[in-house]
Amino acid sequence: MQTLLQIVKKANATTLNPHVPELVERLLGLLSSLEPEAVNYLHLNAKKYNLTEQKIDDMRLQSVRSSPLTESIERCLDLADAPTMALLVPRIEAAMKSAVGLPSKVGCSRVLVTLATRHRFVFNPYADGFLKLIQKTIHDRNETVSSSYAAAAGYLARLATDKQLVSTIAFAQKLYFAEDDASEKSRLLAGDMIRAISLHATDRFTAFSSSLLPFIYLAKHDSDEAVRKLFAASWDDHVAGPRSVSLYLQEILALANQHLDSRQWAIKHTAAKTVANAVLAITSAVGSENVEPVAAGRIWPVLDKALSGKSWEGKEVVLDGFVRFVERSEGWWGEDRGIASELEKVAVRESKRQEGKNEKVVEGVLGMVRKKLGE
Repeated sequence: MQTLLQIVKKANATTLNPHVPELVERLLGLLSSLEPEAVNYLHLNAKKYNLTEQKIDDMRLQSVRSSPLTESIERCLDLADAPTMALLVPRIEAAMKSAVGLPSKVGCSRVLVTLATRHRFVFNPYADGFLKLIQKTIHDRNETVSSSYAAAAGYLARLATDKQLVSTIAFAQKLYFAEDDASEKSRLLAGDMIRAISLHATDRFTAFSSSLLPFIYLAKHDSDEAVRKLFAASWDDHVAGPRSVSLYLQEILALANQHLDSRQWAIKHTAAKTVANAVLAITSAVGSENVEPVAAGRIWPVLDKALSGKSWEGKEVVLDGFVRFVERSEGWWGEDRGIASELEKVAVRESKRQEGKNEKVVEGVLGMVRKKLGE
């Protein structure tokens, strides 16, 4: 092995390029097979030694980065020209599909990042294929591996065609709204992918912001803190303030309305909180304190749907949104006794459900509406 690594280090492109495709595939596989067996033992028995699996994985990552094998792989990539790259791509794909251990899988994701950043001109035609392949490899039991492939997707998004990027965004949304046993992990993966595109392909993110931002706004109200932080960071990086919610209000409402029917309570509650926070955001922006009648007409059916159903932990924010909506949209409902009566019924219903917890909040709404009905 030492001899081979010395040859790779000192050979020129003419000598090495005919062997680069096979070398890279073999070296990626060796990253795992040459890892000491004691590492796997430690990983399986982490608690015995007061370690966490994540801490061990971080050490393994550091080992991959500093490995002479990784140095040799990067040397091979640096020497590769366009004809060599055409032969190398199927070998990298094969390595990704056959990789078993964490070092090899992380090594594969690192290769994609290197190609996308340092060799973009010869690698550009193959970015779409690898971005599509990541949709399969990202589903790994190990969170470190999944995060590594998600980060690689962000770099590949720089080079991907519009069609493939649209497909990738749709895949991230499908991951987030997946109705399976691993839904929380899937939502975290979706957050990782979107955050990676936001950080590493900012220009492409901006170009597709109309597709991304309504989804990100919904997901940043997730009940899981780790998921919420990822999406909130992406939103904050690309949005200048609460006025932006007004720009995407119609799309946000449509997405929330669609997922208020979800069979997953986590998604259902996230959609409900999204509607309420959208109301709070558009009424807190300077110069937009009142809800325009057209916007109010769009908001109310979705807000009403969010309020329906029994009480759940965190529903207080939906009630806050309801109160703010009634206060700031009097220009819309004040002229229509039918809608005013409907608001009164909802307020009475929610007052009974809350069992006194938010009675004062709802009483304010009842007072406003009944005063208007009396007039």
